[in-house]
Amino acid sequence: MYALLYVDRYLRDTPLTATVPKALATELRSGCQVVFSPASNRRKNVLAYVESIQAEPDPESSPEGSVVDILNRGIPVLTPVTMGLALWISDYYMTRPIEAINALLPAPLKTTVQDIVEVPAFMLRTLDRRIISTQLRRDILSLLQKQKKLSVRQLERRLGKKNLYRTLAVMERGGFVELKKKFSSSAPKTRTAYRPAASVDPEDVRRALARAPRQLEAFNRLLEAPEGHLFAGGQQLSHQALNALAEKGYAEKITVELQSSYSTGFSEPPKIIARLTESQQQVLFAVRNAFRHGSFRTFLLHGVTGSGKTMVYIELLKEVLEAGRNAIVLVPEISLTPQTASRFRQHFGDRIQILHSAMSSREKYEAWQRLRNGEARIALGARSTVFAPLENVGAIIVDEEHDPAYKQDRTPRYNGRDVAVMRAKQEQAVCVLGSATPSFESYHNAEQQKYTLLELPERVDHAEMPVIRLVPMRENRRLTPSLSEVLYLQIKQRLERDEQVILLQNRRGFAGSVLCGECAHIPLCPHCHIPMVYHARHSQLRCHYCGHAALFSKTCPTCGSNDLIYRSSGTERIAEELGELFPGERILRMDVDTTSARGAHAMILKEFHDKQARILLGTQMVAKGLDFPDVSLVGVLMADIGMNMPDFRASERLFSLLMQVAGRAGRASIPGEVYIQAYNTDNPLLAHVLGGCYKSFYRQEMEARRDLHYPPFSRLIALEFTSPEERGAERSADEFIGMLERHIPTEACTLLGPAPAGRARLKDRYRYQVLIKLTTHRLSSGLLKQLQYELMRRWQHQQLSVTIDVDPQNLM
Repeated sequence: MYALLYVDRYLRDTPLTATVPKALATELRSGCQVVFSPASNRRKNVLAYVESIQAEPDPESSPEGSVVDILNRGIPVLTPVTMGLALWISDYYMTRPIEAINALLPAPLKTTVQDIVEVPAFMLRTLDRRIISTQLRRDILSLLQKQKKLSVRQLERRLGKKNLYRTLAVMERGGFVELKKKFSSSAPKTRTAYRPAASVDPEDVRRALARAPRQLEAFNRLLEAPEGHLFAGGQQLSHQALNALAEKGYAEKITVELQSSYSTGFSEPPKIIARLTESQQQVLFAVRNAFRHGSFRTFLLHGVTGSGKTMVYIELLKEVLEAGRNAIVLVPEISLTPQTASRFRQHFGDRIQILHSAMSSREKYEAWQRLRNGEARIALGARSTVFAPLENVGAIIVDEEHDPAYKQDRTPRYNGRDVAVMRAKQEQAVCVLGSATPSFESYHNAEQQKYTLLELPERVDHAEMPVIRLVPMRENRRLTPSLSEVLYLQIKQRLERDEQVILLQNRRGFAGSVLCGECAHIPLCPHCHIPMVYHARHSQLRCHYCGHAALFSKTCPTCGSNDLIYRSSGTERIAEELGELFPGERILRMDVDTTSARGAHAMILKEFHDKQARILLGTQMVAKGLDFPDVSLVGVLMADIGMNMPDFRASERLFSLLMQVAGRAGRASIPGEVYIQAYNTDNPLLAHVLGGCYKSFYRQEMEARRDLHYPPFSRLIALEFTSPEERGAERSADEFIGMLERHIPTEACTLLGPAPAGRARLKDRYRYQVLIKLTTHRLSSGLLKQLQYELMRRWQHQQLSVTIDVDPQNLM
């Protein structure tokens, strides 16, 4: 028997052939993770993935090694669908298959270093003594009885044997050992819980608490708790009531070990929707109909902010689960707010598994196992959630489908939205792409009948769309460098009415750059040649691209002058200005700097939800996924940021951001208003924002894109050439143009460049770009990869790196 394998660290485009010993032949399946032993002794054993199994070897390729062990208890880590998805990503995004496979799997699953074997404290053992009949298995048990716990590598060294995984899997099935992953946080997580005191009579307690209704309710819930205990905060049980019971001796505190499971730490009362609007019912009817037919179909759901897209998703998911199928919900990382996660949990409880970058390695691994084992049936998370190991997927939902965060910025550079559509096709599932400002590619696909367009044109609960007003900063008095008198008075009015305000400034830090008034020196990053951002709290200058930081003493490093000009205010500076304008008012700030600690995001939103603060200031984090009924005012402090970027998508991104943040206002009974401060008020984009009309903006932008042959009227491929030497980056890009022109006719594509990238130097590497526009012809993935490998080989002495980005979202 032979297996075709994609092998870790073997950077090739086709699988290699490996022999399979008879002992493993019956257990080996496609998608299994195995240990591959190369025939050459110069390379060590490595992880590999089975693409397929053959009775005879391919006549054109001889075996290059053998499969010596099967991992993960023989359970395939790749389903037929996810294996097919990895190969599609490899072809479409022009990357190697093993790189695509590695993107599908959580990091702990791609290493055996952390694997631990131990004797179980208690487990029912099989009566079949043949499981421990061999000397090797008896030796393993003997060692474990002495040591209790050993890593697989320690076992292999002490026994002088390799490739023990299959043996250990058999012993684990028999109940003799347990095979686990070890993670850095070895101490188990615990939490204080409450249970009824053992020595009390419930009736006596009820009589004693007759005048303390909250404590009585808490005590009754403790008695009814299915697990015998409850946590404070859950089921609306307050710390105060439970602690009072403990002080009176009616309850006792206990420490409970928690199973690792990511929690946002945010909860709110359920949002009760008595009845879907007529538009929601029409949308739901169309999507349900497609799902019931059991065939692939993609819908573009264009709904204004606050139109109830989430409720449509939830009702669809209920039907999917009732039909015995599973589902995937994608949201951009920035929109995966604790509030969003809480709303889905209210409806689906433990049937939903949330995946988030804030999760530890242990949590990611256990979440993956819950989904693979069928313990959870809905996967909710950011772009990589599209690879969730669920089978029989019936629906895939992509919320905020326009968001550029769905595009991965490292190899493989896939777009989660497009991969979701492809996975839905392979699963014969429905795919719903939702947005208030759809990407132009998706809306164009709907116009071309590739997608079915559905619309939610009005808000739920009779809420009105907010009124949007423009504040020309050149014509209005400013009370601070960032705040006009007009916006200040509007904020003041809202605070007097005890309403809430959200303010957007899409720049963090204190100042975007520091300019010396004497010598005009601007501190630049030594690695990227980009102005460094001043962070006042830590007295540091930081580069937001490579992370370089330097202490700043508020004097010019060149001439020593104290005459410094802090340009381009960031959230840190604006929070300081707001504190001076509204003394005694608590200002919540939400940006990367204030949410880096675990749980900080949830804590800020919880405080704002509970009205412990009435002003929330932040970067684009505050623009999406937030729904607070008392927010009646949204202020955009500098709409010009991002307006004139040298990127054909700059206007689309800015329009989307402004419309999304505007949608945070007036989502309930209180009418909402939006004030947008700007200097470049003549920009036609702002006229479309003021009118709140996506379609007119879309039509205008599409005319320009059609004339210039930009997506969606062409397919764009960006190649980036980087090297520590500028000459190497530039000349290799020139050489690539010449090589490509020899292989394809000039009418097949348009070549732009080579030219320095928008940020010409990052992390001590010079960057040159070549853009390929394809209008009618398709460029072979194999050809581009062949040229990529050839150039990197030729310019190896210059440490050249060439990356291919298909459908790029950022040309800077």
